[in-house]
Amino acid sequence: MYLQKEIERLIDVSIAEDVGSGDITSEILVPEDVRISANFVLKQAGILAGLPLLEIIFQKIHSEIKVNLCVEEGSYQKAGTIIAKITGPARAILTAERIALNFIQHASGVATITSEYVRKLKGLRCAILDTRKTLPGLRVLEKYAVKIGGGSNHRFSLDDRFTIKSNHLYFLAAKSSTPIQDAAKKAKEARPDLNIEIEISNPAHLQQALETDAKAIILSRMTPSEIKKCVEIIRKTNKKIYVESLGTITLDTVRAYAETGVDGISIGSVTHSVPALDIVMQIKKNP
Repeated sequence: MYLQKEIERLIDVSIAEDVGSGDITSEILVPEDVRISANFVLKQAGILAGLPLLEIIFQKIHSEIKVNLCVEEGSYQKAGTIIAKITGPARAILTAERIALNFIQHASGVATITSEYVRKLKGLRCAILDTRKTLPGLRVLEKYAVKIGGGSNHRFSLDDRFTIKSNHLYFLAAKSSTPIQDAAKKAKEARPDLNIEIEISNPAHLQQALETDAKAIILSRMTPSEIKKCVEIIRKTNKKIYVESLGTITLDTVRAYAETGVDGISIGSVTHSVPALDIVMQIKKNP
């Protein structure tokens, strides 16, 4: 329910942004009574995401527009595939075209790159996670697309859980010899109902993190060999701790990081700098 409300809010904002007071070019050049059919065509291979949004978008522009999806959400399709057929008033279809394409091109781009990372880890029990490095206003759409691509969602917002990082510890380090433990204690006392995760970038800080009630430890910007040693130490404690790795990790290096034994790897680039999947709308003929 939350996802649906947020997506509809995002669509409404996008329509207001793009249409403004009206599509003046289509209103002047396209006769009001003309009806057309059009195909949404995939121009490059990839994973499709956001297809159910097409009907919502077109219906918000005009109730007489019909959308027929030709492929399944989350499916891999080759270039040239017709992914949806649209019929209805020509003016309204032209008005909604760019909004609809923006949504599914971006979502499909996120899903496609996520799936590439997931495939790199075939045979390993390690998840690909997203981050909060999302485009402003598009977090719900992008995190949805990550899941369609086979990835998993990290926290949606700052109030989901406590994530203690070096920037937080900076304010405790001057007065404490155990800033990690002190930070975790403060968090636990303030909100005992929320989980705590601790990010460390130095293996020397691992022991402090293990002496807390943290449910997750993030190993940040370490080499695979450093991470592997940390994972071995964590596992020997028999604590149920989720171990995550993050840093400048690419498609070429992600498997090496996964082979260290971590439970998940955060990849910011699957959302913050992903190219859109190339999709176009081609007008066919009057229905």
